[in-house]
Amino acid sequence: YNIETKQVTEWNVGCEKCHGPGSVHVAHPTNQNIVNPERLDWVRGNDVCIQCHSQGQPPANPIQGKYFDWPVGFLPGERLADYWNLEEHRLGITNFFYWADSSAHKNRMQGNDFAQSMMYHRQVRCFDCHQVHSNQNPSNLGAVGNQLCITCHTPQSPAGPHTTIAEHTHHKEGSAGSECTACHMPKIAITLGDNFVSSHTFRFISPTLTDQFGIPNPCSTCHADKSTKWALAQLKSWQTASPWRVSQ
Repeated sequence: YNIETKQVTEWNVGCEKCHGPGSVHVAHPTNQNIVNPERLDWVRGNDVCIQCHSQGQPPANPIQGKYFDWPVGFLPGERLADYWNLEEHRLGITNFFYWADSSAHKNRMQGNDFAQSMMYHRQVRCFDCHQVHSNQNPSNLGAVGNQLCITCHTPQSPAGPHTTIAEHTHHKEGSAGSECTACHMPKIAITLGDNFVSSHTFRFISPTLTDQFGIPNPCSTCHADKSTKWALAQLKSWQTASPWRVSQ
């Protein structure tokens, strides 16, 4: 959308939203005159997705006397930070966009979450997990369930989990509790109907944070009939308990 002419170049999410202007490429197709996010560095590659999947505002707001809630002028291949500031969060404070631990609780904030994650800072890109041109699997994922995660997270990987899935999760293999996403991508908020927002920070949310700030935790999401006190006691009883699970 051109704010000067008020003309729409391409409706909805079309090819140019991710690949940039394509008229030259259509006239003379080469791989040099079109943006391929796969060939961008990890920051610019993620920027292609985060331009839509985030909440923020242009650093120059207002622009020509008007406020915009999208990165005006951004084109794939550029640095999104030049056009877009993610909504700020303050630890310990719950606001319209974030829980007190800085987890986003609104829809279309996957980028706000992901930019905080260790995955992002280890140069993982959105499309390393999501197959953007296919809806064969739920959420456009490249593989189903744990099969996607163990592509990288093997017992031999520095990223862990350094053991079997059942030993790591303390849940029977194949059960809902043994899914990587059950603990690392919990359902953090409801949007419309039965559609949930899943966390993309990949942090484990302790039951303690539920008691302190009301943030949903993955234990109580599944064990809805149990208290947070029970959940925390279960975590502390695990002999291989991670300090990240029980120190919060």
